[in-house]
Amino acid sequence: MRELAGRMQSVDPGAGAALQVIAHFDALVEARAGLEATVRTAAVLAGCAAGLAIPARRLLMRVEPDGRRVDGGPGGVVAPVPGHEGAVTWLDRSPPGDAEFDRVVLDRLAATAGTVLDRTGTGVSEVDPGAVELLLDAGAAEATRLAAARRLGLAPDGDFVVTVASVELGTAEGAGSADAAGHQSWAVRLGDVEVTIEPASRPRLRRGERSAAGPVVGVRELPVGYRQARIGLRLAGAPGPSHVDTVDLGGLPALAEGCDSPAAVAEVAGLERVTAAHSWALATLTAVAAEASLRGAAGVLHVHHSTLQSRVEVLEHRLGYAVTTPAGRTRLTIALALRLLRRNR
Repeated sequence: MRELAGRMQSVDPGAGAALQVIAHFDALVEARAGLEATVRTAAVLAGCAAGLAIPARRLLMRVEPDGRRVDGGPGGVVAPVPGHEGAVTWLDRSPPGDAEFDRVVLDRLAATAGTVLDRTGTGVSEVDPGAVELLLDAGAAEATRLAAARRLGLAPDGDFVVTVASVELGTAEGAGSADAAGHQSWAVRLGDVEVTIEPASRPRLRRGERSAAGPVVGVRELPVGYRQARIGLRLAGAPGPSHVDTVDLGGLPALAEGCDSPAAVAEVAGLERVTAAHSWALATLTAVAAEASLRGAAGVLHVHHSTLQSRVEVLEHRLGYAVTTPAGRTRLTIALALRLLRRNR
């Protein structure tokens, strides 16, 4: 669709622009984006405020063309969301612009919003992915995020943990649940991850192949917990643990900000050369960094201590530093973390 839009742009600019709009919204559907991401895309494409109102969910959102979520109801050109009585979308442009282009944006906004609603369910007992997305958005005003928390039923003075998991788990979307003790949790899929918000007092289950839990935070700090959990997810996966708790990582998440620096790129490149040369190298280095002794690492790897010692000598020669000294183990741990951060975007 994008390629066709590019060709059409030189023949008929109006048709090319319309195809670009369709391609953008098709990509949102394919990525299983939430409601706010859908409205934000419309606002950016149209260059004016866009909005969505869903009375059945008590949801009202308006996004400015710069991506900011603001308060405000329907205005300008309005279109109903197909299949959802009372739900409407709108573009609020002043002065009027290209009416034909605006109609294409508005039609695709309404259709995509309907697809999201069909996928996530419309009952008021369901968790609204749009409200969760807003609650975790650091760019949204605090008052708006607190309003979303009230709609979801989160205790304003409660402590919560955000857990994210890779999407290959096939999770249900917009699901709320409670355990035997009555502790409520809220689980939705946002883009490429499953996101669960649960009270800090609720026992947390490790979810699926790759997952990470953020720190304990209050309602106002949930965007921080979400951001930390997403960084933690980049540090989860083979050959290391499939689940990580960011409170156990110390300062390692801070490496995410510098994982593309020249020094980090060079360090990871050296590590990749070594691991590519020996099929056993990555698992060996991971075990050596994680275990307190070489005997412990040998046990994890199910090899004899002397075999591991020989492998370590080969790896140290190729890396150019000792991995069993305190300084070398620190360097190795950082290199392995940088590798994960760069690979798991």
